[in-house]
Amino acid sequence: MRTAVCVIVPVWGAEKTLHRCIDSILAQHPEGGVSCVLVDDAGPDRSGAICDEYAAKDDRVQVIHRTESGVSGARNAGLDAADADFIVFLDADDALRPGALQAALTAQQQAPGDFVLWHYTTEEACPDLVTQAARTAAPAELARLYLDCLIAMPWNKLYRADLAKSLHFDSAYCLGEDLQFVLDYIALLKNAQPGFAYRVLESALTFYDCSRDGTLSTRYHSDYCDIWPQHFAKLNRAVTAAHAPEEDLLPLWRAELRVFAEGVADILRRDPGEPAARLAKARAALQNPWLGEMLDTMKAKRCYSPYYLPLRLRRPRLLYRMAEAARTGSPLFGKLDWAGYYLLGGRWHRA
Repeated sequence: MRTAVCVIVPVWGAEKTLHRCIDSILAQHPEGGVSCVLVDDAGPDRSGAICDEYAAKDDRVQVIHRTESGVSGARNAGLDAADADFIVFLDADDALRPGALQAALTAQQQAPGDFVLWHYTTEEACPDLVTQAARTAAPAELARLYLDCLIAMPWNKLYRADLAKSLHFDSAYCLGEDLQFVLDYIALLKNAQPGFAYRVLESALTFYDCSRDGTLSTRYHSDYCDIWPQHFAKLNRAVTAAHAPEEDLLPLWRAELRVFAEGVADILRRDPGEPAARLAKARAALQNPWLGEMLDTMKAKRCYSPYYLPLRLRRPRLLYRMAEAARTGSPLFGKLDWAGYYLLGGRWHRA
């Protein structure tokens, strides 16, 4: 049965949080109804059985069991199975807040051509009520929306099913594939709906559980410094095409440079190779073409970052010291920051 919204949930090793997630979906009552596709990736616990239990007692729930693993493949399977006007993604350890889907649908009805986004909360018992308050952001605000943590993830958005089902998450990536999908969707929406804007709900509609350890975002990734430059290059092309103002571009570039610098430092911190091999790998990462182009752009715009000079000088050990100082809140970071600024002669744009 076709519904207004289908919520797609990739499931793996989630038995401790899965009830909370599914219950939060089935408690939604948007106009036109809600359905749920649970994609079980054959995890090590009872998650698959829990999914089947829900499907047996509620015909709004569909379960897909897969033997191959990977969140991107699971989401793609959910996209293929979804039968709804709109699609929402949700992770199995997160939850929708009461009234979330109706709030999103109402916002879409008020601005049919816009892309509806919303904020999230890390408080499970968030006291704030979900409201219809929203603001309209122009396409040129794409960089600002990314900096405000509204773009990079797939699960705080209402997607038109006719567009989203023509896309797929790229399983070749183990990091950042969410950003790729969202940017591809924005490009499709731009072609289908010239003059679209972003409709940003001020309420937090999703509870994001950031309490667990060992997620993809906290593990060491040996190809981190290869993957993120690809994502950032695509993001930068998108914000340039959207005519983002310089006051948004400068902090975006700083944020990208920080992510890359932290990746280089993480090679020295956690790569399983011997110390000499770690150092060689870190030095090789500093030869990335994207990095050279970004540093040239920042120099031309006099956009200062604390990591600019260590990256320009290709000093991985110095980057490691700065990243550790930032991570631990050491005053050494501030000293190195200002030392780099004055060594560049000052008069650069600081954050």
